[in-house]
Amino acid sequence: MNKQTDYRIKGIAQVALVIIIHLGFIVFLKIKTVEWQEVKRAEVILTYCAPIFLLYATCIRSLKTKKLRYNLIWLLISLLPSIAILFKIKEIASAEPAEPVFIEFHFEQGYLELMLFFPVIYSVIQLILWAAMWFMILSKE
Repeated sequence: MNKQTDYRIKGIAQVALVIIIHLGFIVFLKIKTVEWQEVKRAEVILTYCAPIFLLYATCIRSLKTKKLRYNLIWLLISLLPSIAILFKIKEIASAEPAEPVFIEFHFEQGYLELMLFFPVIYSVIQLILWAAMWFMILSKE
């Protein structure tokens, strides 16, 4: 097997692990996704296509360095901020407003958080990671 294929297999396995961990936290936190009758699978796939591609690209970049610390940095940055975001989403969804406000957002369906906020914020995190990895790698050369 050549190195490119080896990187791809390892990258897909690591991305799958991160996705499974995220789904596990969504289930653990009981963020509502059951009540989405109008959401189609194609919509979910299109929404998460960019974050997953960025996750895969940064994973491959960390694997090509052949250094364990870059791969660990990738794993930590891919998991910790996003898990914190999921906890914050759960907190926002269960919080009651302290005082009456003019415009009030209701986050009880989980749709807006998981189909807009989470993918956008996660994409930004991965783009920052991509840039940081380039700077770290270029500074070493």
